[in-house]
Amino acid sequence: MFKSLTDNLKSNYWLQCILNSYSLMFFSLNNVFAAMIILVTFFVPTIGICGFLAVILINLSAYIIGFNRDEIKNGLFGFNALFLGLSLGYEYAFNNTFIVLFVTSILILLLITVWLKGLFAIHNLPFLSFPFILTYWIISLSSSNFTHIHLDESHIYTINEIAKNQSSLWYQVIHSLDDISISPFALSFFKTLAGTFFQTSVLGGILIALGLLYFSRIAFSLSVIGFYLAYVFYTIFGADVNDLNYNLSGSNFIFIAIAIGCFFLIPNAYSYITVIILVPILLLVLLALGKLLTIFQLKAYSLSFSVVCTAFLFSLNQRWLHKYLHLTTIQYFSAEKTIYKYLNSMQRFKYDHLYKLALPFSGEWNVSQGYNGKITHLGDWSKALDFVIIDSKSNSYKEPSTNREGFSKENFYCYNKEILAPYDGYVYDIINTVEDNDVGDVDTEHNWGNTIIINHLNGLFSQISHIKKDSFGVFIGQYITKGTYLAACGNSGRSPEPHIHFQLQTQPTAGTTTLEYPISYFIERKGVSKTLKISEIPTEGSFISNVQVNELLVVGFSFLPGQKINFKNERTGELIAWEVFTDAYNRSYIYCKESKSYAYYVNDGVMLYFTDFEGDKSSVLFNFYLATYRQLLGYYENMPIQDNIPLIHFNQKWIQFFQDFVAPFYLFTKAIHTSSFSFVDNIYAPQKIIINSEVETKFINYSFKKINFEIELKDHKIQRFTVHHKNKSESFIQVV
Repeated sequence: MFKSLTDNLKSNYWLQCILNSYSLMFFSLNNVFAAMIILVTFFVPTIGICGFLAVILINLSAYIIGFNRDEIKNGLFGFNALFLGLSLGYEYAFNNTFIVLFVTSILILLLITVWLKGLFAIHNLPFLSFPFILTYWIISLSSSNFTHIHLDESHIYTINEIAKNQSSLWYQVIHSLDDISISPFALSFFKTLAGTFFQTSVLGGILIALGLLYFSRIAFSLSVIGFYLAYVFYTIFGADVNDLNYNLSGSNFIFIAIAIGCFFLIPNAYSYITVIILVPILLLVLLALGKLLTIFQLKAYSLSFSVVCTAFLFSLNQRWLHKYLHLTTIQYFSAEKTIYKYLNSMQRFKYDHLYKLALPFSGEWNVSQGYNGKITHLGDWSKALDFVIIDSKSNSYKEPSTNREGFSKENFYCYNKEILAPYDGYVYDIINTVEDNDVGDVDTEHNWGNTIIINHLNGLFSQISHIKKDSFGVFIGQYITKGTYLAACGNSGRSPEPHIHFQLQTQPTAGTTTLEYPISYFIERKGVSKTLKISEIPTEGSFISNVQVNELLVVGFSFLPGQKINFKNERTGELIAWEVFTDAYNRSYIYCKESKSYAYYVNDGVMLYFTDFEGDKSSVLFNFYLATYRQLLGYYENMPIQDNIPLIHFNQKWIQFFQDFVAPFYLFTKAIHTSSFSFVDNIYAPQKIIINSEVETKFINYSFKKINFEIELKDHKIQRFTVHHKNKSESFIQVV
């Protein structure tokens, strides 16, 4: 235990524990912001030392006892200790007895933190600053009985303190802006930020504001909005606005604005409106609690924020519908990361929870009747598709070669063609009793004709009808996989000519109410132009086909857990080593140990696409992430594939700065990935394929930033990967 403790002290683990304990007070894990907060806390050295020692003591105690190492590192234990340490350093004079009280209070805080953490976790709620408040009350009530514990009177008799320290250069520097000529609101805002750390320096408040702005433009704007609303409501109610600067009163409004506006909720217009609604509620709660606690000579500090925030989050957890306010599911401790990744995910993966259905045939077919068709796809049966095969003359049949041959169902191109399973599942039912119609005849008695119903589980069934009698290749109860041969296209039931009728439904009965459901991938052809459609409904009249995957692409972009990928820089000879892993959430990712970067991806057999990146944006892995952001595993010449990249990953810094402020409401820039095939040595059995891709940030039609890439596949692997940026090129060859 102690050897491990010594080893960790030599690493940056403990440094991160300390820094995160400071920055987490503003729901951040930013090291620069944390350093600025530490500096401000030491404006009064005794207060700063108490806060610093409190953080170290609780983190060490939690580590030795054996609590979660990541939670300790993220400051989950430390930020309440910082609050407590600063408050004790502010209120009590330093002596030997105080040291005993200080250490004991931190141990009490640890016990209360663990207790409340477990208690609140039952309802999926954060414990916020409740541990600090409860511990502070215990110490405050009990210390009044101790004759050797003395209050620090320096902040009570402020005039004497100012006179005493006027000759101190340090005091003059940190209070140099106290009399700055700015608006009363701005002055009060800066004093409140400084007061959050028990400081009275306006310079300290300005530094905290700058740190907050550096860390997050969204959080900064919300802090200003929250405090401004409090300032306005204090004025409206006739309360003294100067009270906002004392005992963390104003900090409550800053905390609630950041917590609800952009931390626990996805920042959007509705989260901002919620902040506006909660501020007057918080104001009344703050004043009421202040009155009640005065009876016991206790201070509320951040209690009102914790109460209102917890009550609001608890109420959100009771909702049935999640329409306007969306709880943050993956916490990045950055409002910008949260909003950009959320918007990108909503655009890219809004249908990712659905089964990835394929079209129930091979080759190219035409949608003869789509959703809400004018013939039979009406009412409860409107969400269905009919497929036929059409030639260049727009005919679904071939003319008889001679007059003697006659015209029959065999003349239709799609008759007797294979019908394939659209997805994995069990064959639930088969109807195989209806004879095929002759051309021109319609069997109105057996509407659906021969039919197969597949149970895809979780309440989803597919129905395929008008099948050729006795052509079934599967049986009831059989488990089948996507692409399995089911039967042949026929002309049974209410079918004037051979075609495939396909629909999705939630009931296992033939002819039940249809369900709108997208096809995961298909190629749509218009003339000679082809377009990849992702999670869309085929439109009536369109020519469509399944994506035909290519072996070289499938094998080349197959990244399996445990696989090691090594590239060598052609110019410098430097080796870049990656390894493929799968995490506890079954997410696959490529990890670069050198840059400590993670690129998360999905390979569904038709498409390789990256879902997220964390780490060094100057790394080769990040460039690979951009280059292969969405890669089709089938070769289609002159068919560009486009996708949007989160702006947090690719944008000009100065443009990003301004975009951040309005990101919850509007994106005026976008980062676009485009890829296309530029070379193939043999279209039928390729041994070499070259893919060109680019990523650019655009505002309307103006491009701010662009990087081009080239990926060469050969010998069943990615042979070469090249980055073209700012008239420079860097190539990397994969080596064994």
